[in-house]
Amino acid sequence: MPKGMNLSGLSQLQLNAIARQLNERPRKTLGFHTPAEMFSECVASTG
Repeated sequence: MPKGMNLSGLSQLQLNAIARQLNERPRKTLGFHTPAEMFSECVASTG
């Protein structure tokens, strides 16, 4: 998605799908882990 894209025309289902796609995409800055994996690790370590 381009920066500054107007998201007001999208439904909540579409926004949820976009968020899921972004959170399941491996990131170089996270050692090629996904944000979702890193979040789960963080939550597990605080319990």
